[in-house]
Amino acid sequence: MTPHIQSIERAVRILGLFGHEEPHLSLPQLTERSGLGRASTHRYAMALRREGLLRYDAARNLYSLGPRILGLAAVAMASLRVVAIAGHHMDRLAHDLNETIVLSVADGGAATVARVSEAPRRSVLISPRLGMRLDPLGSAQGVLITAFTTDGAALAPEVLARVRARRMATLVDGNFGVLAAPVFQGGSLVATMAVLGLPDDVSETATDKVDALRRTAERVSAELGGADAEVVAPPAPAT
Repeated sequence: MTPHIQSIERAVRILGLFGHEEPHLSLPQLTERSGLGRASTHRYAMALRREGLLRYDAARNLYSLGPRILGLAAVAMASLRVVAIAGHHMDRLAHDLNETIVLSVADGGAATVARVSEAPRRSVLISPRLGMRLDPLGSAQGVLITAFTTDGAALAPEVLARVRARRMATLVDGNFGVLAAPVFQGGSLVATMAVLGLPDDVSETATDKVDALRRTAERVSAELGGADAEVVAPPAPAT
């Protein structure tokens, strides 16, 4: 076992010691139950505190799960539901368009690939791997998430205005084209749905694909109880 993997397993072991019955634990309890030495347990606890995964109550000398856990749990719960709901819609869209459809969940301002429905009748497939984290500003999905979950200051004003107005982001390079549309739940963007294909096949000028993608993303949002983009979009930065 490599040291890095061992460190991850030890950190996860410590986090797993907390539960509904015992949401607060002392350092001696963590040390005893983790099977680590006191110095090692304290070192891991400090690292987890720095990352917001543990919280320390100095008045009672007790640890509890930190605020970042809530964010990770919310992402996980949203991901599970949106993946379950989006699945058959994505499969149908992939069949109808004969293009790869990708669902990416919003995760800390970035997009993480959560489900892929591959083009059923193509000999050459363009398909990202599950769990792949997409560049926030270098992918259509990341640009969409940036536009609807932040003030958009990281984007050029004309790009921000266009993405928010069209509820669509595009990326075309020499190898592939991407069209991405937002998926909303409870007033917040939780995911993006994208069409991937060859540049000549997937672009804003492919109106049939743009319309089909937008309708499908809106259906998934409706099933999730999502809100309209104009409601959830943050105000544009002042000029």
